Amino acid sequence: MTSATLHSPNLAQTAPPSVGDALQGLGVAARRLGFALWAAAMQRPVVVPRVLTAFEEAEQLRAFADEQLLTDPRFAQDLYAAADRHEMAAGPGKM
Repeated sequence: MTSATLHSPNLAQTAPPSVGDALQGLGVAARRLGFALWAAAMQRPVVVPRVLTAFEEAEQLRAFADEQLLTDPRFAQDLYAAADRHEMAAGPGKM
């Protein structure tokens, strides 16, 4: 027959930590906390750009065409036509 004995450490034999040891541990913990807070503050939030609808894309192109209208009216008309084609190609449910 085999028996197992579990020995618990005698707490009276171990010396309690000194104030200096406790302060050193506190300093290390405070430094790690400072680094963690600094790293968290420096991280930029990840912003996922929203996918534009065909209508929104066409409106952006029309706004650009408005800017070009006075300097190059033919180019502006081509842009307006391209915006219309883009919108129509998307179909009625995709605007």
